[in-house]
Amino acid sequence: MHKIILSCIFFLLISQVSFEKDEIEDETFLWKVDTKEKVVFLTFDDGPGKYTEDILKLLKKYNIKATFFMLGETVKYYPETVKKVYKEGHTIASHTYYHNNYYQLQKKLSIDKCKKKLDEELKMTENEINKILPQVKIKFLRMPNGYYRSWVKDVVKKYGYKIVNWTFGCDWYNYTEKEMFEKYKNALQPGCIYLFHDGGKNRTKTINVLQQVIEYCIAKGYKIENLEDWVK
Repeated sequence: MHKIILSCIFFLLISQVSFEKDEIEDETFLWKVDTKEKVVFLTFDDGPGKYTEDILKLLKKYNIKATFFMLGETVKYYPETVKKVYKEGHTIASHTYYHNNYYQLQKKLSIDKCKKKLDEELKMTENEINKILPQVKIKFLRMPNGYYRSWVKDVVKKYGYKIVNWTFGCDWYNYTEKEMFEKYKNALQPGCIYLFHDGGKNRTKTINVLQQVIEYCIAKGYKIENLEDWVK
């Protein structure tokens, strides 16, 4: 029990996302892979976008497979990029359709209406992805802003998704490349799930820091593997 509580506190501190302890311990929720092995995982949110292909080139250079949490709203504008992500062996996952902030929505809408809205977003996202890649079966969901409340699992259960958050990420803050790299570097630990972004604003800084993080992990004897191979 002490180990669980300490792990939860660590997660809250580094990701700056708030959860209740009983919700964190829910079996549908993952923020770190439980292993002592020196292995980490790369995940990307808010794509696909114009920087996704640059990230794919970098991953290919180091023979790394990653997980891309895609927005249904942007998938339809980058069909060839979506195909390339899949063709190169990466995992395609859901990040909902509109990237709604459910922390804000829950203040305005009833739980039932939030459930309905999320259900619609998940279905729409699946449809957009399957129009391009009918063979893809989505396994993972990452909620926008790392949102999680117990009602979410009621919706997610219908789709059979595993909710995946992250151990550390900070590329949406206005840090210098040096500051950002130091923060990612200091978060390194066995089972770490790193969060980066390939969609949204200019991601040049993200790409530069990503390469430094990859090289640092390798230098420290870590393997960078696909989350799908570890989480069923």
